[in-house]
Amino acid sequence: MRTLLCAALVVAACAPGDKAGTATAGGPGQKFVGTFEGRSYRQVADTGIPWRSVMTIAPDGSLRGTLTFTSITAGPVPIRVRNITGSKLVQELGPYHSPTLKRDVVATSTAELKGDSLTGDYEVRPPEGGDVLLRGTFRAKRAS
Repeated sequence: MRTLLCAALVVAACAPGDKAGTATAGGPGQKFVGTFEGRSYRQVADTGIPWRSVMTIAPDGSLRGTLTFTSITAGPVPIRVRNITGSKLVQELGPYHSPTLKRDVVATSTAELKGDSLTGDYEVRPPEGGDVLLRGTFRAKRAS
């Protein structure tokens, strides 16, 4: 689960995204641009899986990113932003291979930005759809 969440949050392979942010100063996605370092948790007592995400405004004006798990060797996970409403963000991560579940997955994450803190929850499913395989939460701080 930790690996799954981390992979879902790390934004390393800039895959196409929806036009959730614009390149203009003050656009809705601008506040999410930057590097965030955090941990994902499957349960309250969990120590968490560390990850780093890097979010940018793409040339087409969409907010995109990658997520990288910092404690394992794995490729970056593409992040596509699907919706921004105020300080809340809905993003889709993957597909990627979950070291926790030992299978390919996609994750959907809902996050809220308060100052330099990003918190939220996620769900992991098979890429072809179906039942939720894993749920958890995450916390991160802006690193740059």
